[in-house]
Amino acid sequence: MATPLHPTIDRPDSTLALITPLFVGTAEIQRAAADAIVAEWSAAPRPEGLLSQSCYVSTEGENVWTYEQWTGVESYLASGRAFRAPEPLRGLGTDGTDIERSAPIAFERYRSTVFDTGSVPTRVVVPTFDVDGRAAQRNVIDRLLDGPLTEATPGLLSAHFHYSLDGSRVLNYAEFTGDDEHMAFLASPIAHETTRLTKETPGVRGIGGKRYVLHGSVA
Repeated sequence: MATPLHPTIDRPDSTLALITPLFVGTAEIQRAAADAIVAEWSAAPRPEGLLSQSCYVSTEGENVWTYEQWTGVESYLASGRAFRAPEPLRGLGTDGTDIERSAPIAFERYRSTVFDTGSVPTRVVVPTFDVDGRAAQRNVIDRLLDGPLTEATPGLLSAHFHYSLDGSRVLNYAEFTGDDEHMAFLASPIAHETTRLTKETPGVRGIGGKRYVLHGSVA
């Protein structure tokens, strides 16, 4: 498989990001599932408005996570697709059963901060928050990006904040140079301040986020 290319998250022509998490349970199934998803994408026609598709595997070996960029909701619906679960991954379960997939969650990127344009990320971390409505979504993103996340941290390349179109979630697509740099960030005063600020923001509850490696992409 060719080396996958990381998507440009803050590209101006994308106003819809479709995110689909998938729990698979083991590293062996994880790789098989990720291979199947990328093969499915590669074989399918490329509809108007589909900009990129990226498939990630979690470093602990239990999850697959996909990120699709579209020009907008209109182009996605015009392609004949709908916000429903894709077909199951056939026969990839531990006992040969199918792996059910969930419907994609529709997000829009709201704001980004890029600290380092010269380094290539090897890890993507996606902390997610349960949020009460659009005002709270924008409030917590603005407070983070105008507060603790104005300061660069070694190894943190970028922070791209998205809000779900239904007003229930905020997601940060954060790019790091590696595992050690991410662990160092978690121990830093900046990370502690982001946690404190999030907890003190009304209508926002942290869910957590896993560390991922890009497995394959189609663009």
